[in-house]
Amino acid sequence: WYQRRVRESGSLPVEPPYGPAEVNPTWGTTLVGYMKGFLMFNVNTIGTKEQAGKICKSLNNRTDIRARPIVLDDSGSVIISCEIVDPSTCTMYDVMESVKEMAALQSVAVIGSHIVGSVTLSALMAAADAYIKRENVFLVKEQQKIRYVVDRLGLNSVSEFKADSKVVEYVLGVNRHGPLMTGSVHSFIESIGGMTSSPGGGSVAALVSTLAVALGQMTGWLTYGSKKGAGDAMRNILPALHKTVDKLTPLVDADAMAFSNYLAAQRLPQQSADDVERREEAMEEAVLTIVHVPLKIMEVASECWDSLDKLVTSHNPSLKADLQVAVKCLETGIWCAYKTVVFNIGDVKSEEVRSELNTKAKVLLDKSEACATRLLATLDS
Repeated sequence: WYQRRVRESGSLPVEPPYGPAEVNPTWGTTLVGYMKGFLMFNVNTIGTKEQAGKICKSLNNRTDIRARPIVLDDSGSVIISCEIVDPSTCTMYDVMESVKEMAALQSVAVIGSHIVGSVTLSALMAAADAYIKRENVFLVKEQQKIRYVVDRLGLNSVSEFKADSKVVEYVLGVNRHGPLMTGSVHSFIESIGGMTSSPGGGSVAALVSTLAVALGQMTGWLTYGSKKGAGDAMRNILPALHKTVDKLTPLVDADAMAFSNYLAAQRLPQQSADDVERREEAMEEAVLTIVHVPLKIMEVASECWDSLDKLVTSHNPSLKADLQVAVKCLETGIWCAYKTVVFNIGDVKSEEVRSELNTKAKVLLDKSEACATRLLATLDS
């Protein structure tokens, strides 16, 4: 219909928001749109095709999945082949548990599953989190969750599930950390102490804050299971601290990158009026970035005060000194980030924006100083 309308009228059937409506065949076509990624997930069963068909019919009542039975051989193995159209609404956990429930009604054995092609990390974590919640287990780290969900889904039933070659983010080498965080401690110190202005105080602020939260994690893990009655508290504290570490570590490299972009903007040509205008726009954007990154460090680090507060009242006494260091380091990291914000905020052109950013930073600093003073006094008492 669309092609016929174009051929007959020589124009688009719908008026575009801007630009000419005439069609020029020599320009080719442009596809504009978005499709959510789908997931091919197969559940392995021992039964008949008819039994598998009933399971598929039930699964197909959902709009976010398409299922069909595939008979492998004469041994009675039948695959429930599922195309999960929308992994955000239908997880592998949903599919597996639905198949198990319907299979049990027909005395059909479920013998694991496998993923056809690759899988996103978020889809894997969604299934893991569902099993963790149902079975009330305590897992925090990504690799632990992957190992757990591989076992629960039976993803090794056909062949070994190798995350490095199956998980999209791992295959593509997606890494949220830059060279500073992936290098050694020695190379980081060498970079800070070099004859360049980047990395500098902002990266140090992010690292000090991250180390503070990591010390809090250590205190929590060594308290968990060793102090009577502290288990429930640690199950709430440790995931929160883990998430904060995950959010803070990329900011170590982000601050250095922001300053490098600022220096690059300074070096832009100024030979014409257009050059000057482009440079000014780039400079303003770069200035806002080198202010926003340390401000983000303050915001993320400040999320930990509640968790540290709970740790102070429930930690293993043998870890008192480590917790004191964590509190002081967190205060120091936030103070360092604040000084970076204040130093660079003067270059922001808008007075309104400057005032807003300065107020936000000062509130975070005041909260940090008050929390640190109170928690250190409690630990010393």
